[in-house]
Amino acid sequence: MKSVSLPCVIFVALLLVVHIARAEELRRILYGTTASPSHLPVWVAKEAGYFEKNGLNVEPVQIRGGSLITLAIITGNLPFSGAGAESVVAARASGGDVVLLACPVDTDPVYLITRPEIKSAQDLKGQASAVTRYGSTTHFYLRAALKQVGLNPDKDMTILQMGAGPEIVLALDRGVIAAAALTTRYAMPFLQRGWPVLVDLSTTDLVYPSSCVTSSRAFVRAEPKTTHDFLRAYVAGIQLIKKNHAFAEKAFAKWMREKDPAITKKTVESYARLFKPRPFVPDKGIENVLQDLVKTRPDFKEYIGWPEPFRENEPLEKVLKEK
Repeated sequence: MKSVSLPCVIFVALLLVVHIARAEELRRILYGTTASPSHLPVWVAKEAGYFEKNGLNVEPVQIRGGSLITLAIITGNLPFSGAGAESVVAARASGGDVVLLACPVDTDPVYLITRPEIKSAQDLKGQASAVTRYGSTTHFYLRAALKQVGLNPDKDMTILQMGAGPEIVLALDRGVIAAAALTTRYAMPFLQRGWPVLVDLSTTDLVYPSSCVTSSRAFVRAEPKTTHDFLRAYVAGIQLIKKNHAFAEKAFAKWMREKDPAITKKTVESYARLFKPRPFVPDKGIENVLQDLVKTRPDFKEYIGWPEPFRENEPLEKVLKEK
């Protein structure tokens, strides 16, 4: 057995001390995500070390549903998270301190897929569908898809709350529900089997900001540098996705635990095309959400045509000026 010299031991010890000190210097940030591929910029930025370069130790954590993520921000349990505009707008209009900072896509590739025995949209009347949680992005997309095919989501179908994408997929496969609005990852097995697709929302004029970087105004005002550093790394993540699909695929497969390379490749390919280099919050998206919400919350009508309470553009503008 070879002996190790004292200088070598000291050198290794010093390296460990520097590494530990560096880890302690990084600001630890828990970032809530769902199973939506729209969170890819965060996963890629994490894998590429962009957050660390900006002094942050960002730890993505899976949370089921945008409404729970929004609640975690309002209660101060999470400084930043990815959430859909539906839950954020509803919470802010109700008095919650939550604000949209950046939205990576204006719409997701979402397919309204039905069981093989469904021959037309009219066959869905009286049938059931499902969402992760009421008020979530999946809920908004399902409602939007049903409207696109001429159905009234409040009257024509029963909408169940099932908790997560895999549960919805299983319910559709077993016939518990007759239709579902699914992103590419969950839609792929059904597309490969030739199941009917009534509409692909990414081919319509729908604008809905999903998986947006969300925070509270209190945090943004109290910690402008942390907000700036996070958004700088986030934008760099989008740029890397567009330039290096292979790297993005590895990040997606890791964080989504996706073992099917075909699904990974198709998902990254679809979203790389849709991600915005300048991911501003679209005012039209906020308006679409408000128009949908006022049907059940007439008191939200005062916010129609007034996007400012729901988004904060200045932090992202400062980041983009550096480019």
